[in-house]
Amino acid sequence: MSIRQNAVLEAIERWTTASIIDQETSDRLRSAESKHDLAATARLSQYVLATSGAAVLLIAGGVFLEWAWPTLDDVGRTITLAGAGVAVSAAGITLEARGRWAPSSFALQLAGVGLLLTAYVWSERSWPDQSLYATIFGASALFVPGTLIWRSVKSRNALLPGIHFAAGLGFLSIFFDRSTPLSGDSIIWVLDGVLVLTTMILGRLLSAGSEYEGKEWALNAFITSMGVGFVLVTLTATGPLEMEDPMLALDAWWALAVGLTVWGLAAEKAPAEHGGLQYLLALEVLGWIPLGMATCRETLDQGPGLATLVVSGGAVAAYLYADRSGFTPVLAAAAIAFVLPIWGWAVEAGGATGGIAALTLTAGALFWAAGRRGSVEAT
Repeated sequence: MSIRQNAVLEAIERWTTASIIDQETSDRLRSAESKHDLAATARLSQYVLATSGAAVLLIAGGVFLEWAWPTLDDVGRTITLAGAGVAVSAAGITLEARGRWAPSSFALQLAGVGLLLTAYVWSERSWPDQSLYATIFGASALFVPGTLIWRSVKSRNALLPGIHFAAGLGFLSIFFDRSTPLSGDSIIWVLDGVLVLTTMILGRLLSAGSEYEGKEWALNAFITSMGVGFVLVTLTATGPLEMEDPMLALDAWWALAVGLTVWGLAAEKAPAEHGGLQYLLALEVLGWIPLGMATCRETLDQGPGLATLVVSGGAVAAYLYADRSGFTPVLAAAAIAFVLPIWGWAVEAGGATGGIAALTLTAGALFWAAGRRGSVEAT
C-alpha cells in the first residue's frame, strides 16, 4: 500500500466515523481507491520495464557500433547515428498512439533524441565548420527540436515538451557552431536569451487561469527550464563573464528560480493543485544546501558557523512559508535543509562544549515549537 493510498483510506475512515459519509459510500470509495492504486502501480511497472528496455536498446546499439565502427569513416558514422536516432524516434512516436505502450514510447523517444544529439556532435569530425555539408547538416538541427516540440505539445504530452526544449538548446548550439561564424561566447549569450524568453512564455501560461487548460506540459517545461538555467548560468559565468567562481551567479539564478516558483504558486488560479510547483520548490530548497554552503565556505571564505546560519536560516524561512501554505513537500525539504548543515557543523566542531550546548538548545527550541504548533484534532 502506497503512502498516498494509506492517507486516502485514513481520510475515508475519519469521514465514516464522523458520519460525513455512510458505510455504503465508504465501501465504494475504498473499492475505487484500491483499483486506482493498482492501476498506478501497473503504470509505474510499465515505466520501469520500458526504461530498462531503452537501456538495453542503447547497449545493443553500442555493440553494433563497436562491430561496425571500424569499417565506417566519420561521415558514415554520423549518418549511421542520425539514421538510428530517426528510426528509434519514429518507433516511439508510432507507439505513442497506443495507450498501453505509452511508457515504451516515452523511453524510445528519449533514446532517439540522445542518438540524434550524438550524431550532430560527431559531425564535427565529418565536415569542417561552415563548409557546405556542415552548414546543411547544422541547419537541420533547427528542424529537429522544432518538429519534436510542436508535435509533443500538439499531442498534449505532459513530459516530452520540457525534455525536447532542453535538448533543443543543444541542437540550437550545434546549429550556430556548425553553420554560423558565431564564437562560443556569443552562442552562450544567444542560448541565455532563448532560455529567458521561453521561461517568460511558460510563466505567462502558468498564470493564465482558465487559458491554462490543455497546457499541462507547460509546468514540466517550466521546471526543466529552471534546471537548464543552472547549466547555462555556469557556462555564462565561466565563459563570457570570465568569472573564476560562478557561485554568486548560481545563487542569483537560484533566487530568481525560487521567486518565479513562489509567484507561480501564488498566482490566481495557478495549477498548484497539480503539485509540480510544490515539488520544484522543495528541490530548490534542497539545492540551497550545497549552494549556500559553497558560497559561504569557498566564495566568501567564511567558517562553518556562518554557512550553517545562512543555510539553516533559509530553511526556516522555507518552513514558515510552507507551513502557512500547506505545502508538505516543501516542509520536508525545509526540515532536511535545516538539520543537515547543523549536523555537519557539529561533526566539524568535534564535540566542543559550545557546539553541544548549541545543539541542545536548538533541539529544545524545535520541541517547543512543535508543541505550540500542534493541535489535539490532528493527533
